Amino acid sequence: MRKKDHYQILGVSRNATFDEIKKAYRKIALRYHPDKNPGDKKAEERFREASRAYQALSELAPQHVEGQSSRADRGNQGGRGVRRSSDSSSRINNLFENLFKPGPQTKRKAQTKPTVRAKGGRGSSIRTGLTLLFTEAMLGTEKSIRILRNEECDTCEGTGAQNDSPHSTCPNCMGNGEILDRLLRSDTVHNKPCERCQGTGVLIHRPCQVCRGTGVTRKERALLVRIPPALESGKSLRLPGQGDCGFRGGPQGDLFVDIVVKPHPVLQRDGANLQCQVPVGFATATLGGEVEVPTLTDPIVLDLPRGTQPNQTFRLTGQGIKTSEDERGDLLVTVIIEIPTTLTKKQEQLLKKYVALEEKAASEES
Repeated sequence: MRKKDHYQILGVSRNATFDEIKKAYRKIALRYHPDKNPGDKKAEERFREASRAYQALSELAPQHVEGQSSRADRGNQGGRGVRRSSDSSSRINNLFENLFKPGPQTKRKAQTKPTVRAKGGRGSSIRTGLTLLFTEAMLGTEKSIRILRNEECDTCEGTGAQNDSPHSTCPNCMGNGEILDRLLRSDTVHNKPCERCQGTGVLIHRPCQVCRGTGVTRKERALLVRIPPALESGKSLRLPGQGDCGFRGGPQGDLFVDIVVKPHPVLQRDGANLQCQVPVGFATATLGGEVEVPTLTDPIVLDLPRGTQPNQTFRLTGQGIKTSEDERGDLLVTVIIEIPTTLTKKQEQLLKKYVALEEKAASEES
């Protein structure tokens, strides 16, 4: 018995237009689809046979000219379906122009787009938060974070199907994964994913039992994030390719880490500089002395000169925030004179003697 060719399987002639081939496949696919014939092996085989035939003829789509012009050409050539090489390219262009050419519409209409093949979709970007100490954010560090994201199902390797599940071309988009959507009484045409196959162009008849056909599972992962120096609160770090996995082999999304910086108990930022206030006793400010000052690393000692005044500011060069290999800000230290609220009897006696000496010195000068 002679084996049927692709045209016989779809029930079309060898001179059929591409549109006629699509309609024939759609009719067979709707009739013998496994979803409509559960457990019917003959229907499933008929469906798969038609899908293979359509896919094979789709690759020869430029040979099938659509519309009256192609039929007229066939009539002029004696009905033998012979194609002249001189007009091959113009006929191919006519085919795709007819498919995409907008026309007057009276209702919403969806058309297939044969030149666009289904591709895996890009994974979604995800966000997480990270709280840093002030010194960590200013100096830079590495922090470990844990995230929950979509990853390819290990069981089906992201296909969404069981190993023995048959795949067939989606009859709704004819395997393109997209359809052209033309709005009501408008020439506006745009692509949209096919809802039936979720933009893959392929129908899965036995979904993976682990991911239920989605091709992805939720997993928790630990990541090491490098924190650059001088990072401010409210900024976000982008980690390319660390988001959700792509759909059906598409590229992975990104991970955005939103930064929150805790305030320092003493230090404050002013661009590349740091500022702080240091309380100093009356006697130390008057006589001079050593005062401990905090920095981003270890405290340092500031030598106060005699007669330091209230709110006097001292600049410590190079003790600020490092902005590059060769540049670093300064630390500005403002002295706050502390006035004691309670005194011992001895302290009070000494202060009274000091006041008496001041009054005597003032009277001698006058």
